[in-house]
Amino acid sequence: MLDQAQKLTKAGRLKEADALYDKLLSTKKPRPALLRAAIMFHLRYSHQFRKALPMVEALLTVRPNAVETHALAAEIYANAARLGRAHMHAEKAVALSPDSADVRHAAAYVAMQRNDFANALVHIDHALANDPQHRPSQVQKGWALLGTGDAKAAANHARALWKDRPDDINVIGLYVDAAKVAADDPVFIHMRDQMLPRYRKAGGKRLSHLLKLIGKCLNDQGDHDAAFQAITAAKAAAPLKYDAKGYRNLTEKLRTHISRADYFGKGIGDDRPVLIVGMPRSGSTLLEQILASHPQVISIGESPNLHRIVQKVGVDRRDGDKMVQAVKQIPADDAKRLAQTYLGPAENSDAQRVIDKSLHNFELLGLFAALLPKARVIHMLRDPMDTCLSCYMQTLSPWHTYTQSLDTLGHAYVHYRGLMDHWAKVLPNPMLTVTYENIVNDLEGQARRAVDFLGLDWDPACLEYQKGDASRTLSARQVREPLYDTSIQRWRRYGDHLDPLKRHLARFYPDGFAVTA
Repeated sequence: MLDQAQKLTKAGRLKEADALYDKLLSTKKPRPALLRAAIMFHLRYSHQFRKALPMVEALLTVRPNAVETHALAAEIYANAARLGRAHMHAEKAVALSPDSADVRHAAAYVAMQRNDFANALVHIDHALANDPQHRPSQVQKGWALLGTGDAKAAANHARALWKDRPDDINVIGLYVDAAKVAADDPVFIHMRDQMLPRYRKAGGKRLSHLLKLIGKCLNDQGDHDAAFQAITAAKAAAPLKYDAKGYRNLTEKLRTHISRADYFGKGIGDDRPVLIVGMPRSGSTLLEQILASHPQVISIGESPNLHRIVQKVGVDRRDGDKMVQAVKQIPADDAKRLAQTYLGPAENSDAQRVIDKSLHNFELLGLFAALLPKARVIHMLRDPMDTCLSCYMQTLSPWHTYTQSLDTLGHAYVHYRGLMDHWAKVLPNPMLTVTYENIVNDLEGQARRAVDFLGLDWDPACLEYQKGDASRTLSARQVREPLYDTSIQRWRRYGDHLDPLKRHLARFYPDGFAVTA
């Protein structure tokens, strides 16, 4: 049956393979070989990293001294955003087998997730010194170079790898991400003329991936119509299912049934946490970097801590009724205990403020306020059309099902803004709204305003944010570039394509969508 699961995986029948692995693991004592195979399946194919966590724990119990156990644990924990444990297992794996290219690859991956690109390159160079043809490390080196901000070196490295294997989609993805791809670029021509016809026959996620890369290239070339069409075709090839009714019900329940009175006498007075919330592609990474450059501020990135607390309470974050019930009925002692759990990552730091930039925490602010009513919340805003367009064009994780179409994006955006308006009225937490456009037009003024909101003295290091490495998100490399205003009003390049979005967002443009000075 294990052989059958691996064959299903190789054939791309991942749901069937997943079900078969579940069946195999239902035995009381699964064999180490089965545990390793299932972990690798989730690591390389299904990407259900949290589902693999119990398998990792089981493997650590039966094979605690095996190199492969610690290497797998390092990668799974890193992907599940448990970076402390990931680092610990990476170090154990390296200590057990310092010359293994696979082990060094795992250690480099963990270092990159920790934003330690210099150390990642040390591991990668060690791997390639022992095995110059270790393909995963060859590709990984390009991503590490890109992480340091050296896009030119990353693009050159990818181009050299591509010449050896021109159909390697991982190398092409690296190159497209690192370079501004011209219409006469051989990589682009190969993708369009050689790979695309083959991928169209296969369809599904592979086609979707390639079309997204082609769409990015077309945007680089200024062919915005063709880029939009490529991205739309990519979404059609591997559609996501957005539950519009469920999301509307969630936000309406929270807005209707949670009031200021629900927060009297709850939580603890710790004011160190700072939540940055909002939609993806809103400029939040820029603000995070600015604030985290302050010597009294640290960032824990897109922390899963609040989501885990919601799970501990036994609430589905999409269940409005249970979320309301949790806010209203949580016992005072439980609220204090959960607040201390949330503060865990900050306990070993002397920082006065700790930033959590998990943007969709805006959906969980109701419960968060019951735990930490004095914690600060910064709502990051950007032009609604630009925000939604960028979410549509970028490759976000499949969790963001609302990015499937302009219609679903518009629906989700409207309900997000309605919820944030409600939180501003009822939550006890200090709240500040910052707009991306204002930062671009007045960097120092907006940086001083945000630092003042944090209750800290001004520090000029906040204006040298490009030297920092606080963020691991999609936008982090752009933040290292000089501030630019070309992303403002970018949506106007796409003309009538955006009509479905305008129908939802018209309420945010009381003067219409005409060009403004």
